[in-house]
Amino acid sequence: MRSVSWFKSTLLLGPKARSRLRPWAWGAALSLAVHGLLLAPWRQPDLTAPLAQTRPLAVKASMHNNRPPPEQAAHAERAEVAEPALPTPTAPKQAFSEPALPPTQTAETPPPLPEPARANSAGSVAIAPAVDWRYLLLQDHRQGEARLTWQPSGAVYALRLERALDGRPLTGSRSEGRLEPQGLSPQRFTQQAPRREGRPARDVAATNFRQGDKQDQISFSASPEQVAMPDGVQDRISWWLQLAAIVAAAPQQFLPGRELRLMVIGLRGEAREWVFEVLERDDLELPIGRIKQAVHLRRAALGPYSGEIELWLDPARHHLPVRLLLSQPDDRGWELQLLDEGLPQP
Repeated sequence: MRSVSWFKSTLLLGPKARSRLRPWAWGAALSLAVHGLLLAPWRQPDLTAPLAQTRPLAVKASMHNNRPPPEQAAHAERAEVAEPALPTPTAPKQAFSEPALPPTQTAETPPPLPEPARANSAGSVAIAPAVDWRYLLLQDHRQGEARLTWQPSGAVYALRLERALDGRPLTGSRSEGRLEPQGLSPQRFTQQAPRREGRPARDVAATNFRQGDKQDQISFSASPEQVAMPDGVQDRISWWLQLAAIVAAAPQQFLPGRELRLMVIGLRGEAREWVFEVLERDDLELPIGRIKQAVHLRRAALGPYSGEIELWLDPARHHLPVRLLLSQPDDRGWELQLLDEGLPQP
């Protein structure tokens, strides 16, 4: 506005003064007019209008803060809208060779564990001489006596176990068979009813080991069923002497951690493999006296209705059992401890 007022005052001068001021005044007037037009109210932006949304461009500014050319700006805007994913760098593959597997082993199966040391029940044996021993019998918190009679004679043997508790006879066991290079080979096993006054013992159950031309069979008096006879199978009492014969043949082999396996036939026809673990040797205090360095063996329970079996073999007595412990889950277990030896024959 001041520029317009100054312009009007200049026009009121005289012609002579105006001629002196004409070149400079007209230049100034023209400059003021141009500035007035540029600063006119209708050229100011509307500050109340909302600002336009702008999209940031993924383009870095140059060192001189110059704006990029239009074609570069358009390219940057397209790159911001849909930027292609860069491939993930991968490590270069290294050449290597996998270890060779045995022919019987695949990558999915682990290598087999080494088998524990075992004793061969069909190897050499050392048969004990004849004995007639008495044991202290402990059963159901009561005491009694047991008698073990072992009679080898040439190529055959006879083995008998009798028990009495509180003066009352209990069911006994008897085994008869042959003596072969691999040890005892039972032919007949019987359970005998207790002896009564004036009455001999009678068999109440029998297991027969029959050898035939084609196949060996085991039969039972309480059942018509017959089963095939496994090699080296023992009955329910002959395994005592067979175990002693195996250990006595090579006692240095039976160190703690080794195993000894026997096939034993049950009363109902089932043939099971009994695995005896060799434990640390023990010194025992028994009714017969002190036993040094007895071989301690243990068989685990075979099932919920079976119990553990532990026995101690005396190296000074042909590795025959001087202590035997049969545990049962229903408290029907019993224990034998050697009481004396050399009982005279009846």
